[in-house]
Amino acid sequence: MEERLSRKKMYLADISLLAVAVFWGSNFVIMKDILDRIPPFTYLGLRFTASALILALVFWKRMRQTNRRDLISGSLVGFFLFAGYGFQTIGLLYTTPAKSGFITGTSVVIVPFLYFLVTRISPGWWSFAGGVLAVSGLFLLSASETLGFAFGDLLTVICAFLFAAHLVFLGLYAPRQDPIILSTIQLAFTGLANLIVAFFIEPVKFTYPPVIWGAILYAVIFCTTGAFLTQTLAQRFTPPTHAALILSLEAVFAGVFSYFFWNELFTLRKLAGALLIFTGIAITEMKPLLEARLEKKTDAGQAT
Repeated sequence: MEERLSRKKMYLADISLLAVAVFWGSNFVIMKDILDRIPPFTYLGLRFTASALILALVFWKRMRQTNRRDLISGSLVGFFLFAGYGFQTIGLLYTTPAKSGFITGTSVVIVPFLYFLVTRISPGWWSFAGGVLAVSGLFLLSASETLGFAFGDLLTVICAFLFAAHLVFLGLYAPRQDPIILSTIQLAFTGLANLIVAFFIEPVKFTYPPVIWGAILYAVIFCTTGAFLTQTLAQRFTPPTHAALILSLEAVFAGVFSYFFWNELFTLRKLAGALLIFTGIAITEMKPLLEARLEKKTDAGQAT
């Protein structure tokens, strides 16, 4: 009974992460339109700082219970998030968006290895197989015809490792700490760090037209406050390897939204890529069901 309840929580967590991937995918279309008019670090700084302030104001009573352990763990996962976005943003200056999307997505295959290095617990061959399928799908979705390796690609590889570390450490801290406090601190660290970088390297101003503030508001409410709080809560009940695979669907939803709002072609190659990602996720989702069925058969065999 307890095992069934645990599986149910894991499936609910995975569905929640699917919703996060939908919102992150939709935000690609919006960001494509506004990042020509607002510098990237300023955008990220405003987005994450505003999200942290919303959580802190709504849950101010809970935030008063913040302790030293919360500050350390929240700052660490916040650092991985900030540094990941930073390397991705700078890398984009020296590589193509397609290659950036693919290389960033390779974090799904880095997560199982990193999880094993940190915890010494193997996530199982299911996770590795699912990760390889997802990366193959991401390649078909986003890789361009030119596959040379540029300086920007190296920076984006570092970004992939940082995003993988964010998933792994969030998965370690989330089950043991208050998810509201952990989410708020990681968002605050990410936002303030981006604003500091923006202050030094970008022309910081706050007189943007309403369309820019509207896009920032959408990102703040749905793609940051809601998304990262949901991710932190979900990773209390599902392993980082699951989370990484499901969040890789962000690339699929980005393609779907681009098809509807930017008239971007959704070719057979992209469709095949999406199917490979879904297959990778299905493999890991079916694992607990198959193991439970195998256990039942074993118990029945022993009983006879």
